[in-house]
Amino acid sequence: MDWLILLALNRIYQSPILLPIYKLLKLILRLSTGTSEIYRICRATAKELGYTDADLAFYESDAYAINALDEGDTLDDDTQPLLATTPLLADIQRPILAQDIPEDVIYRIDRCILYSKQLSLERRDLESPFCHLDQVLSAILSKKQFPHQASPKSAPAQVLRACLLRIAKTYQLAHEINERTQVKYDSTNPLHEQKLLKLWEALMPDTQLEARLTQQWGEIGFQGNDPATDFRGMGMQGLDDLLYYAQTHAASAQSTFSSSRHPVSWYPYAIVGINITHFAVHTLRTRQLQHFLFKYGADRKTYSEFYCYLYHQFNEFWISHEQPRLTVMDFERKFQEFKRQVQDDLMFRRVQPLTQLLNTRLDDEKNVELQTQNETNHLTHRHVASS
Repeated sequence: MDWLILLALNRIYQSPILLPIYKLLKLILRLSTGTSEIYRICRATAKELGYTDADLAFYESDAYAINALDEGDTLDDDTQPLLATTPLLADIQRPILAQDIPEDVIYRIDRCILYSKQLSLERRDLESPFCHLDQVLSAILSKKQFPHQASPKSAPAQVLRACLLRIAKTYQLAHEINERTQVKYDSTNPLHEQKLLKLWEALMPDTQLEARLTQQWGEIGFQGNDPATDFRGMGMQGLDDLLYYAQTHAASAQSTFSSSRHPVSWYPYAIVGINITHFAVHTLRTRQLQHFLFKYGADRKTYSEFYCYLYHQFNEFWISHEQPRLTVMDFERKFQEFKRQVQDDLMFRRVQPLTQLLNTRLDDEKNVELQTQNETNHLTHRHVASS
């Protein structure tokens, strides 16, 4: 049900008609309750994590505010307790870990900040590679009507801090990937050359590369004798993605590579891979990938798994057209269709890391085999019994 709420909110924010109505309803609710949407989300999450109404009432009381004023406040990584137990509050205070916050909650907080005119400065700070998280937290506590905002140790405030930490990591990842796309392939750089050679070896293990500049590169889908020219659009990120897929998901990559060499429905493997990198980076830059990152982790491996998912699914999409088969002349039109499909899948939470997708399919196949074996055994036993 949560994803339906998030889908509805996405539709509302994208509608010039529904958005003003929604904002009016939020204003009415804010005036009637004296609380902001961000605060209500954080408070409800704290309750879901085990805090009772009595606990939260204490956190919002003058007694808690006075006790907490002199407490030190540090921001550790998201594996550490965000609420350290103190002698004064030991009877009700329990640790909240950042990974305990559901991804739907983080996504809703992210949307609230993204579409809030009041928090435009805080959003820019979160997006900065030099984010001042404590300052962002303090400003939001003040602007969004958190009780006793002077103390960031209340349960709702700690929920907000955990969300901000995860949100900031997605922006940091976007900075890292963007920087990698700006790194141009340098044929004089031995590390770059080594990566390119590893890509050839992963895709063509039984074929020796004759020279650095050769028409052989066309066999794995580059356009000319020198692959360096094809990486101009996405820089080294294009090569990183192709190599990660070929090495980490060798079976899937080899199957995809084999499909790309079909005599009729062939497509340039490397060039398509660079196009997929462009699309993957676009979803990251435009925040379409936020929920996926909140769920699976805001790091380079998660991004790489998303890329691999895209290439695996694109190939399945391409070869599913049999009557008639697609040709390379259909690529632009069909790739646009594929991207729209992925964007819908992202919205409906149907996208997952390729490792997880393959494991799920493997488990399903094993379950089908087991069920078939059980049915066969059952029929055999019935036949023996009837005899």
